[in-house]
Amino acid sequence: MFDWNDLKFFLELHRSGRLLAAAKRLGTTHTTVARHVERIEQALGTALFVQHAAGHVLTPAGQALVTHAEAMENAALLAQEAITQNLVPLGRVRLGVTEGLGVAFLTPRMNELLTRYPGLEMDMVAVPRFVSILNREAEISIQLERPQADLLITRKLTDYRLALYASPGYLDQAPPLESREQLGLHQWIGYVDDLLFSQELLFLDGFCRSPNVAFRSTSVIAQQFAARAGLGIAVLPNYMAAGDPELVRVLPGEHLQRSYWISSRRELHKAVRLRVVWDALLDLCDRNQDLLMAT
Repeated sequence: MFDWNDLKFFLELHRSGRLLAAAKRLGTTHTTVARHVERIEQALGTALFVQHAAGHVLTPAGQALVTHAEAMENAALLAQEAITQNLVPLGRVRLGVTEGLGVAFLTPRMNELLTRYPGLEMDMVAVPRFVSILNREAEISIQLERPQADLLITRKLTDYRLALYASPGYLDQAPPLESREQLGLHQWIGYVDDLLFSQELLFLDGFCRSPNVAFRSTSVIAQQFAARAGLGIAVLPNYMAAGDPELVRVLPGEHLQRSYWISSRRELHKAVRLRVVWDALLDLCDRNQDLLMAT
């Protein structure tokens, strides 16, 4: 039988992926982390990790142990809650999220969550691409399309709306724009078509049959800055652009509606630290429907 104390080193190496990163999180050395993990492997008679260039990856035996180790971790946290009436989850959660939502909406609102749970740490991977839970790039993922993998727990996080925005300077020098039919006379800002990570980003054709795209970027934030700079009209989420003093809404009656989906791995979903973040994200979006669904 292995020492139960060794499990925290095993879990941290699983979550960090590298000995040095796990050691830093635990305030010890990489040799100490390795020694504790080796003690479990010796007690169980099997390897728990395989080392690749990308870091330490769980073996099938390691994957089986994670389920039980996190159940024990959860039991300890729930015992603390029962005694103190104050759930304080300890550990780090990695959230993969689309760039616009992560940077413009979630990050400015993270202080509430981290203040409520001082033992919680967030890694936010906010990038203009799909972040894979199955490849363990993140533990919770927010995507534009609903994942179909059986290994995931998935639900709709929220609907949101997008609209047309441009700078006052662009509109002053551009052709008149009083109706949808006049959109074909204008310059557009959009995504790089062959690098789209989701078909849900095909916005422009929904407004204009043959848009004259003057500037393309894989980054929605770059598109917002391009619109500010007067490069043309951009389709932007209202939660990003509605409060931007350097942009104005074009054709206020026109908008698109899309959805965000939240997922986690089925075997990790019951982990207390993940449930805290999962529930907080759902609550945050629910309380900000007036911004996300602004018309």
